[in-house]
Amino acid sequence: MNQILRDPAATSGTAPAYCTPVESMNATATPLISVIVPAYNAAATIRDALASVEEQGRADAEVIVVDDASRDDTPRILQAEYAARPGYQILALARNAGPAAARNRAIQRARGTWLAFLDGDDAWLPDRLAVQLAVAERQPDVALWCGATVPLDDRPVPTRAPGPPPQRDLPLREFVYHNVVATSTVLVRRAALVAVGGFDEQFIGPEDYDLWMRLAQHHRLVRFEAPLARYRLVPGSLSMDDRKFLPQVLRVLDKGFSPGGVLAHHIALRTSSVATQYWNASWMAFNRGARGVALQYWWQAYRLDHRSELGATRPWGRLLLRYLAGKPEVQENGGDRRLQEALGVDLTGAGRPGR
Repeated sequence: MNQILRDPAATSGTAPAYCTPVESMNATATPLISVIVPAYNAAATIRDALASVEEQGRADAEVIVVDDASRDDTPRILQAEYAARPGYQILALARNAGPAAARNRAIQRARGTWLAFLDGDDAWLPDRLAVQLAVAERQPDVALWCGATVPLDDRPVPTRAPGPPPQRDLPLREFVYHNVVATSTVLVRRAALVAVGGFDEQFIGPEDYDLWMRLAQHHRLVRFEAPLARYRLVPGSLSMDDRKFLPQVLRVLDKGFSPGGVLAHHIALRTSSVATQYWNASWMAFNRGARGVALQYWWQAYRLDHRSELGATRPWGRLLLRYLAGKPEVQENGGDRRLQEALGVDLTGAGRPGR
């Protein structure tokens, strides 16, 4: 499937043939915000995710949940517990189509001025929407607001100082090496997202990376330097499996750096960009117990980029010694977080599809 979202007006408010609306909210109230939640085999997490939405206390929001042909208890939970709730739409895809397609189907049904995304295995912090909307109303030139994330584990929910958190712009160049937007923190103007085509359905995994780059090419994006959501690193998920994620993210970069692509003006940085993905993939492979693959990725990154300005700053030897001497361990949280940060390995910024 290679689709990009088209103007939802063309759908006349109807869902595609393979997208069945189970229940729809009262159409008399036009929401300010459309919350979009793709869910795939999310039976263990979807209640927590939707509870975090309801904790926002927004009467001006609709919630659109898309079940991407789950094989677990997700469809039953959504039908039994949420389909009849005011403000909810539950959409069911007849076949598994991936997070890009699931989000696009929801966007076609959305009526809000703003779209707020949440993956079915993540959760928002309690004042996520209030913090963003308070600032967004004063800066109408910003098309997308996002923020930091923290792990969803047994640690206490982080508290934030009063007042708006620090913020910084995200120019397109920042996307050369990493996806700097966490999708479960995104609040974006629906008109701006639709104008750039929505999620490109040929990508499964880094589809959000591709979209945020296209949006940054035409609009102002701003990130709060404070947590807005909590994320789960799920073993076997696309964003943690180098075998699945690396080929996809390299295709995103191929598209971006191609003639006429969003990164074409930064073509001199392409080699370093690709090397960064091999660098990150080496850590993914090591933490799933594939030491040999990790070493192959390390060599590929080194061969491509050890002489560049960025490559000169990487701790090549330290990472290599870790792979040679360290015991590979399959870890659910992506491995030793402090070491990961010291090595400059980026996993959570690589584009988490919530699968």
